[in-house]
Amino acid sequence: MKMDIKIKIAVGLLVIALVFGFVLFGGDSSQEKAPATQSSSTATDTKIIAFGDSLTAGYGLPAASAYPAQLEATLKESGYQVTVINAGVSGETTRGNLERVPFIISQKPSVVIIGIGGNDALRALPLEDTEANIKETISLFKNSEAKPTILLLQMQAPLNAGLSYKRQFDGMYERLAEENDITLVPFLTAELFLNSENKLSDGIHYNELGYQKAVQKYIAPAVEEVLEE
Repeated sequence: MKMDIKIKIAVGLLVIALVFGFVLFGGDSSQEKAPATQSSSTATDTKIIAFGDSLTAGYGLPAASAYPAQLEATLKESGYQVTVINAGVSGETTRGNLERVPFIISQKPSVVIIGIGGNDALRALPLEDTEANIKETISLFKNSEAKPTILLLQMQAPLNAGLSYKRQFDGMYERLAEENDITLVPFLTAELFLNSENKLSDGIHYNELGYQKAVQKYIAPAVEEVLEE
């Protein structure tokens, strides 16, 4: 009798153990069917990566107000199937941007929009280093397997860096675009950036309206040309 009770207890414990293990390690089959990838609605989208500093990240604004999100919305309204990824990092210099290139390449973008250099100018870093970093960044993308189309945003140095520095810095972008056969896209233009209604109170970053104007006037048309090729 005691033996029967022991057998029943042992069997009961075994059943409990099996059920417990099933719940912990394999009971929810729905988890196995949900891959950690993009949704099917974006699987065929053209991937565009906006790659830069706080001017790309949208410093001080909700993510939906930064230019990458506004660009995606604008392009989709025009009928393009795109996903625009915001890869902006506030405070980043051209050197930090260069160091992130291998990761961006691993994402296999079709288009990369490079917007970098502002923090180099704010710190008055040597122009030859800034230019070399951007040049190497472009070269790495062009020589990668994916070979994304590259768009370079025109940046401007602040006046407090000195007039000579500003002239050389501002002229560097046109030279880089020409030498590397890539499209230079206006971004920090006098028309938009000198108008306080387009900027945050810090006077350095675009606000939502400023980004909206930059996207509609400059960035979206340049991207649309690429998408139509």
